[in-house]
Amino acid sequence: MAPPTLGSQPPFRWGPGPLLALGAILLTVALSDAAVGAALRYELAISVAAGGGISGEATVHGTAPADWPEAVFRLYPAAHGAACLTVTGAWVGETEVAWESIEPTTAAVSLAANAGDSFSLTLRFAGRIPELVSSDGYGTYARSDHAITLSQAYPILAPWDGSWIAYPVLPWGDAIVADVAAYVVELTVPAGWIPVASGTETEVSPGRYRIEGDNLRELGLVLVRGYWVQTAAAGPLEVRSFFLPEHETAGRTALAVTVAAIDVFTRHFGPPSLTQLDVVSVPLRLAAGVEYPGLILAGEGYYSRYPSDPLFFPMIFAHEVAHQWWYAEVGSDQVAEPWVDEALATYTSGLYFQALDRFAEILRYWETSYAQGRARNEGARIASPVWDFPGGEGYGGIVYSGGALFFQAVRERMGDDAFFHALRRYREEFRWRIASGAELLAILAQESPSPLDDLLAAWLGL
Repeated sequence: MAPPTLGSQPPFRWGPGPLLALGAILLTVALSDAAVGAALRYELAISVAAGGGISGEATVHGTAPADWPEAVFRLYPAAHGAACLTVTGAWVGETEVAWESIEPTTAAVSLAANAGDSFSLTLRFAGRIPELVSSDGYGTYARSDHAITLSQAYPILAPWDGSWIAYPVLPWGDAIVADVAAYVVELTVPAGWIPVASGTETEVSPGRYRIEGDNLRELGLVLVRGYWVQTAAAGPLEVRSFFLPEHETAGRTALAVTVAAIDVFTRHFGPPSLTQLDVVSVPLRLAAGVEYPGLILAGEGYYSRYPSDPLFFPMIFAHEVAHQWWYAEVGSDQVAEPWVDEALATYTSGLYFQALDRFAEILRYWETSYAQGRARNEGARIASPVWDFPGGEGYGGIVYSGGALFFQAVRERMGDDAFFHALRRYREEFRWRIASGAELLAILAQESPSPLDDLLAAWLGL
């Protein structure tokens, strides 16, 4: 089923209630500081077949922050068709329980848990990974002859903030809003394929792997074959670049940019909470790169055209590396407030170019991109939600580039010491949580030696 088109309408939100009454629409767009976050643990068993079939079992352990008659899970790949991923059964402990599909990407599972109760809930799931040529979206849940991308290829517990954060999936922007969790994964893959994932991968036997990671906002996963890999160190962090042999020069450049960006961002914000970061070239559509905790997917088409665009190619990796701070660590509501992580990641990527004395160049790029975005969507603002960009019109130019220009204006007003101190404070206070735009702006205002109200009004419409 094609994702719904919301235009300027607010999204669905589900509050607690009887299982069959979860279709209630709330017109609030509240944000989460995710008390359940770091206490979650996923135990996954996932099997990927050579023909594209996928099946498995997900057990989620946690503590209910409120009285929960049900738990809401997201199946994001079902936005491309219900057959891509669906629940086939649910259990609380050893007891099979009822579940209901609210719409293809959202399922509610009966769970009689009171506030403070521990729970253990198991969902079985199955689906099919479409071929890239017939898939929708960015190609992050798709297969080709050398890469199988498996974004959100398992049921994910929706965050709770007094109601379930569960938006319909739109064809543009990032759809996932998730709490961090510990992950243990038993993965079975077809012969000849190897996994690259968030966390660490250990081969248990041919075709069988164990993946483990802590404080992951989601499990990023891709299977590859026929790839080369090059490794480098960024301080104590191991960086691996995976690429096809014919893209060796681009693959080595991607590695060099990633290592350099980590070094620059570490000087400004402190080291990332990672031991390994993987960069993998894969076929993508309508996206240059996609971030996951400890994993970056980059568009293969940009590798094949390298070095035709000496500005945009390094922008891909600098931007996605920045998301290891602003997404993987400090989460946000990427649907209601996409600017909170995308604008900040874009601005952070500019620090890489500043270190190369290319900051004026990236500023000009942002200015041009922002002007083009405003021309395409005059009604949207930097702080607009994803659904205010019908068809994605103006989304990148306004949210990414316009948002970066906003942060540049704030930096000029505050001065470097106060500006970067505020962002370090923001990181420390909201690491492993879901932050709101208001919370980010409050820290900037508190740390600024001069008022910021006029900038918030001019740039964000606040």
